[in-house]
Amino acid sequence: MQAQSLMFRPWMIAGFVGAVAVAAVEAYAGTGVAGTTAAWAGALVGVLLLPMATQLGLILGAVVFGLRVRHVIFGAMREVASWTPKRVKFTLRALPITLRAQIGPWKSPVILRCWLAGSLSAVVGVAVVAGSWVLTDSAFWRGFAIAATPLMLYKLWPQRVPLTTSTGWLLFSLPRLGGTERDEFVAAPLAARAYEALQVGKIDQAQSYADELTENYPGLNATMSCQVSVMEARGEYAPGVLTLLKHISENDDIPQRKMSYLLAGLAGLGFKAVEAGQLPAESLLPTAKKALEDAVKLGYPEFELNGTNGLLALIEGDPETAVRLARAGADYNHTPLSLADDLVTLARAHMACHDNAAAREALARAEELAPWSPRVAETRQRLSVA
Repeated sequence: MQAQSLMFRPWMIAGFVGAVAVAAVEAYAGTGVAGTTAAWAGALVGVLLLPMATQLGLILGAVVFGLRVRHVIFGAMREVASWTPKRVKFTLRALPITLRAQIGPWKSPVILRCWLAGSLSAVVGVAVVAGSWVLTDSAFWRGFAIAATPLMLYKLWPQRVPLTTSTGWLLFSLPRLGGTERDEFVAAPLAARAYEALQVGKIDQAQSYADELTENYPGLNATMSCQVSVMEARGEYAPGVLTLLKHISENDDIPQRKMSYLLAGLAGLGFKAVEAGQLPAESLLPTAKKALEDAVKLGYPEFELNGTNGLLALIEGDPETAVRLARAGADYNHTPLSLADDLVTLARAHMACHDNAAAREALARAEELAPWSPRVAETRQRLSVA
């Protein structure tokens, strides 16, 4: 649970500091229990609302400045509803306390567009904080301002960890990128088009983008990841594993954040290669399991790997655990291909538990997302003769 504790630590610190500061201010102001309670309520709202405000600013910036918004998720925990008008998917989850979005580069100049979007995010956040200070005659808004201010300062601190990039990083670190890291950003629009093609099963088109990346940006992590993703979409798990291993062994300067992604991908791909019988379990499983452990140690959120752990449990003969983990992965997953993978793992785990009705239900959901996927097709064939 190391990744989760790291992820929530800023919120815990902000909450603790805010609660102490609010109590101290209200005690000094002499507002009594009622005033302190109202201020604590404001502090709670501030800690929840400010991240939503900066995220909303980032989404607006992405739309205005030409980035691609793929998915907007409002809330946490289990999915309640989702809809996809045009090309953006919107998801509503059970606990409406967060706002997240999958945003990526789509056209050049990438760095300028990302910087402008980050600037708008910062402007919205600062405006919310400044507005709350204007209203500090009210105990509620005093609490809001006291809690939101340090949290906004934290957001302006440059940091980039797995699955999270701060507003401050976009503002202050991104413009100074150089060398390979800058090349990764410049190559990102082409990589995004490759992944977009894979989402809808246009594998040959994705291959053409990956080949263009190889020609124009050889050796980049983005290039290698695209090539491996195309191999995976074709069911060529063993070549994908070997390509990943070769890339990791030949590059000792991969940033920690990117390394966590590569290791998580290596683990998932390795388990699929073992499941498909393309590589021997006795030699590959220890490597894939070590990659999974190291990805978490490097900061990759463990809850994002539920589906991968579910597949490992299935391979190791524990279908009940596989059902639980794959279902948790499917409940949380946002991307169509990853979600389809988790649903296939869930279907196969149900089959191992001799519950073919539940397996067909999970497989039907996977087929809606990626009917062309090799794992979907193979599972469909196995269920048809079960």
